[in-house]
Amino acid sequence: MIRFNLQLFGGRGGNSTGKRQQLSAAARNRATIAAAANAQQALNAAQSQPAPVTVQAQQAQPAPIAVNTATQAQNMNNQTFSATDSADYHDLYAGRQYYQSQAFGIDTRMALQDYLNNQTMSGSVYVQSQTLNHKMRQNLPLTANEQFMVDALTEGMHNLGYNLNLTRYDRIDFMNNMLGLGNYENMSESQLKKALVGSSFVDKAFVSTSYNNFKNAPAGNSFTDKAIKITYKAKANTQALMPGNGPGGQLGEMVLAPGQSYKIVDVKYTGKKGRSGGSMHKAVELVVEVG
Repeated sequence: MIRFNLQLFGGRGGNSTGKRQQLSAAARNRATIAAAANAQQALNAAQSQPAPVTVQAQQAQPAPIAVNTATQAQNMNNQTFSATDSADYHDLYAGRQYYQSQAFGIDTRMALQDYLNNQTMSGSVYVQSQTLNHKMRQNLPLTANEQFMVDALTEGMHNLGYNLNLTRYDRIDFMNNMLGLGNYENMSESQLKKALVGSSFVDKAFVSTSYNNFKNAPAGNSFTDKAIKITYKAKANTQALMPGNGPGGQLGEMVLAPGQSYKIVDVKYTGKKGRSGGSMHKAVELVVEVG
């Protein structure tokens, strides 16, 4: 015959209530200890894992000052950007603040959208700004929209405001078309200096430059691998504007107004090769003053 220990299983007996309380307390203790152990294991596991990487959202580009007319923009820009700077030529670091300080009328803002458009034109391998500048340099007729771009962008030009270092890279066509020196690779450096230093030229198109030497350009980009490097020493009274984000804007673009005079103050071979079209050529650096 099987007998049950009623005291053990909480049956009828003199100490059943006390036993139940002891068992309940023990169970709670075991649960507390188990929970603490699980928490410590979770903490140890978390500490053994690398800290999560916090990815900050890219800061949106500030907008320039929007006004209705070109006259309003010119008046505001004249107050903001001085025609003189007592400092020597230097780099511009606060590009976002500079862009935000500019005032543009409605027409200029519309023209800037077209100028920064990096989509190639129908039936062409060039974007709209490249086609426009080519036509301006070659005195070719402009479409109505291109003429609007010229007028509206010119209206938005203002004093550079500072004596700045600017940079541009160009193909070897620049040496022939702009400087009349098609055979420069056959010349010594001293011959180059004799032929070019002290001479001046006028560029009839908009000139896209970089105020930070294309520091944000990706490796193998088409901005910095060209044969001709032009370092501009641009005075504060140089007429220019910063167009904003775009294929050039993301790389620190500063656009110089058409029709300005440039003076060559130095020229040298860099000892490297640079691209022009599909071939490589002796790379040259020109130092040019403007303003």
